[in-house]
Order: sequence, then structure tokens, then C-alpha cells
Amino acid sequence: MDSFTTTKRKHSQNDNNEQDSSNKRLQLDTDNDEFSPENDNVDTLNDDEEEYEQDTVKQFSSDQRLALPDEPICVVCGKYGEYINDDTNHDICSLQCKAINTDLNQHRLVKKKVKKPVIITHIRDYVAANVHAKLTNYQEPPSIASMTTQQVNQMLKAHDVQVTGSNIPKPFSTYDQLAPILGDTILHNIESMGWSMATGVQRQAVTIGLAGRDLMAIAPTHSGKTAAFCIPMLVHCVSLSMMDDYKRRAGPYAMIMAPTRELCCQIENVIKKLAMGLRNMRTGLLIGGEPLPNQLYRLKKGVQIVIGTPGRVLDVVTHHPKLLRVWKIQMLVLDEVDAMFSLGFGTQVKQILGKLQDNTTVRQTSYFSATISDDKMLKKLYDRLILPIEIKVEQKQQEKITRLPEASDQVRQTILWVDNKSKAKRLFSILRDPKYFVIPILVFVASRLGAEFLTRAIKKRNSHLRVVAMHGDKTQEERAMIITGINQTEPLWDVIVSTDVLARGIDLPSVRLVINYDMTTTLDDYVHRIGRAILQKPLPENSRQQRGWAITFINEEHQHLLKSFATMLSSKSIAMVTPLPAQLKRYLQ
Repeated sequence: MDSFTTTKRKHSQNDNNEQDSSNKRLQLDTDNDEFSPENDNVDTLNDDEEEYEQDTVKQFSSDQRLALPDEPICVVCGKYGEYINDDTNHDICSLQCKAINTDLNQHRLVKKKVKKPVIITHIRDYVAANVHAKLTNYQEPPSIASMTTQQVNQMLKAHDVQVTGSNIPKPFSTYDQLAPILGDTILHNIESMGWSMATGVQRQAVTIGLAGRDLMAIAPTHSGKTAAFCIPMLVHCVSLSMMDDYKRRAGPYAMIMAPTRELCCQIENVIKKLAMGLRNMRTGLLIGGEPLPNQLYRLKKGVQIVIGTPGRVLDVVTHHPKLLRVWKIQMLVLDEVDAMFSLGFGTQVKQILGKLQDNTTVRQTSYFSATISDDKMLKKLYDRLILPIEIKVEQKQQEKITRLPEASDQVRQTILWVDNKSKAKRLFSILRDPKYFVIPILVFVASRLGAEFLTRAIKKRNSHLRVVAMHGDKTQEERAMIITGINQTEPLWDVIVSTDVLARGIDLPSVRLVINYDMTTTLDDYVHRIGRAILQKPLPENSRQQRGWAITFINEEHQHLLKSFATMLSSKSIAMVTPLPAQLKRYLQ
């Protein structure tokens, strides 16, 4: 039995039942948390349960249905406002939302069970209006709140972070400062992963995420973007799970979409490590190349966070909407959002967002990418954000170049003018040269067929090398095996010939040399590719290569890129870019 008395009923199908039901105490239905394999619709109630729902005040927002046209809407969560809060006279859907509505209006606190989250009555102006932000109610710890404007600006400038927007939460330095908000379990998991000191993008993006604000973040490869959105998402999911009394199927609360299967798997692994030890915190992976029934069964059992590629997510949302209940999603993250559109997923993303907008949920949306483009469809995507904050992490040299991407200073770049008919011969020469040959070597090509043909050619001319092709036609099991082989202490492969499936977001810490056999069609894609060669671990002093290396073949076919490419490279020091070929230098005159 709950300690709350029922609120006044706003609507009733039978006037005689109204008075009886308003005097009843709330009773939890503990049986509805078990999955019945005979019924795929986990939300469908049997006749007895329907009668029960009509005769009692609903306990949780998750028990309430969506509002129909012209019906009252809950002021807290946007569902059917079946009742009136007798403390505030506002429409609410359940006792759960009554408590939130009462507390947020600074009325007397309603006594709750110990395990329910305590609602702090004072909401700062930088906290968003969505439900999870109100529940978490991020309050800046004293060490952060006491920072002056000058100190904030100095910290951001030191990490090359530019922030624009209104009511921006202050940045932080170490995760210890956020201990009261993160909790002991998440903080311990963060420290066990070696993340005690936040990166530039994390310092600002994490506090923005904790405040529930919409965000657009542009930061270089390996800058810590994954942790920047996973950490605040987990904190909010914990609050929502507590609010729903840890019901396994109350979610999903959050969804993350990324352009490739490998990146989705990597994100899920990060979330699992961060969520270790947390109660009722499960992930669901929706990617192609894996059996769909297994993924659907996972959703039936109940997950709190969904990670997936646009194609598979759209498939599930369209054909199995009662399993992936998008109206429950409170947080949405699009990782490598620029790549989603450049790789042709723009239409699918728009369709998914259209289905998410079919209800009145105030959702927190975040976009993360290493680059940004002028795609018209992408600009419309930005317009969906509510009072967004924008973060840009870029290097100072970029200020000298207008609207050009910035290649990393951690990768040495060599540009070679090579005709198409001579590219294979030039590649074989590089693979035989001990100056360059540091395994594993990642060779990028433009097409899947090109990857297979070049792999065969390398094997034929260099039979002693272990060579493998990597592209979208590989099964998920094959792709996972290849990535695992690359990242082993002793790599299984000497040369990996890949399409752009490995160009974005994937951590390949062992790769020191990237060869662009086929030049990219855009400079943004070039920046992503050579970012795979960034060395993420300290190397021995006697190592003959202290920086990653990228070698790129170009010729007249890339005429549309040559001028901007030369301009971008000219901003680098001589130590980071070897002398340019004469055919490229002429564009600098």
C-alpha cells in the first residue's frame, strides 16, 4: 500500500464508480513486471487489468496512456492528464507526476518511500524542463559554483573550447567534483577506466548533459566524445529508473544512434563499463548483421538504453513499435551525425525523428561529431533542438583558415602525387620499405570491390604478409573478429584494406600508419581517416615512431579538393607535413 491518498479524479466513465475509486488506496501490480512469451505486446492489459486501471488512481507515469486529441495533458510528462493535482490544480497523469508537480511548485513535500528519489525544490535556470532533468536537478557543487567568469573563460581557452548559448552550466576539471551527482558507483567506474581528469569536450558537455540541455558538440577524434554523452545519460537513467520503482520494462529511457555497427558496439561497451554495479541498467544493441529475433527478445525483456544504427532502428520502430516504445525515450544522442548524412542515412534519421515527434514528450537531444558540414538536411536537424548550447573544440591554427577542417597535429602527413595506374606499384614499394612498415597498416580505398581486389593483389605480391579486407559486405562476426585482431597486443593482421567503415569513431590504438590509397571526396572525411593513426599510448623512448603517420595518394582526379587541401596543409609546421608535391604547391601561389 502507498502512503499517498488518491488525488481527485478528473474523468470517469461511471459516476457511481467515481466516488468509490477516489477513496481507494493505491496498490502496486507486482505481476506486470514479468514477460509473457505468449503476448508480444508487453503493454497490453487483460480484461481484469483494464478494469483495475479504471477503478484506481495510477501510481506511475509509465502506467498511463498517451493523450488523445482534445484531452487534457499532464503538465509533467505530457501523457493523458486523467486527474487534477489538488495541491496545484494542474492536470497530472499519476501520483508520481503529482509528487513532482507539487515539489516543483514549492508546496509541501509529500512523504515517499525511502527508495524513491528526493526532489529538490529549487531548480536552477540552466536546468531544462524535461522530466529527467527535474528529477536529477543538477546543482553545481561548491567547487564549480564558486568559479568566476574569468576562471571559466581561462579553463575553456586552455582547452581550446568555444561555447555559445544561454544559461550555460559551468565546466568542471575532475570527476571528483561531480561525486554528489554521479554517485559512488558511476564515479568508481569512471576512475577504473582512467578518466579521473576530464578532456576538453567533457569538461563542458558533461555538465550541460546533467542539466538536461540540448547540445551540439564538435570535437576532434579521440577527444572523449563518447564519455561526454554516456556519463550524464546514465545519471538520468538512474533517476528515471528510481522514479519507476526499478521496473524492468519501464524504458527505454534513452537511445543512441551511430552510423556504423562497430561504433555502436564500442559505445555499448563503454556504457556497460560505466554502468557496472548499477541496479536495473541494461542496454539493447540494434545493428545489422546480427539476428533480429535476438535483439527483439532483448527489448521484450526490458532495456533502459538502446544503441543502434539508423537502418536497424528504423526497421524495429516501423515493424515492432510495441517493443521499441519510442514515446518512452527521454534522451536522444546522434553520434557522428555528420557522417550519418554523408553516408546516406539522412532520410532514415529524419523518419526516426518523425516517429519520435508523434508525442508531447519534452526530450533532450544531443548531436556529436568531429566535423560539421553545410548539408541543408543537417541544418534542419539542428533546428529541432530546444535552446541548444553549442561546443566547438578546435585548435588555434584553425582560426587562420576559414571554414576548413583541421587535421590533427598528432599525425605526420605525407602527400604523394601518384597516377591511378601507378598506385599499386607505389603501395608495394611502401610496404617493402622498413622506414614505413610498422604493423598494423590501415589502407583506405573507395569501394568494397576495390578493397577485395587490392587485398588479393597485396597477397599475390607479398605472400608473407597477413592481409585482410574490411567493408560493409562482411558479416558482423567477421567485422568484429577483424577489429579484435587489429587491437591485440600482437596484431593478427599486417595490412588491413578498408572502406570508410573504419574511418570514424572506432578506436584502433595499435595503428600507426594510415595510407589513403584512394583519396576521400571531402576534407572532412580525410581528417577522420588520418585520425585513426593518432597514437593513444605513450611509446618507449627507443621507438622509431613517436607520432602517427598518414600517406595520401592524390592526382588530377581530385581537382575539386586540391586548392582547399593545399591551404589546409600549409597551416601545419614543416615537422608535421613533409614537402608538398609541385602539383599541389602551385595552388598556394
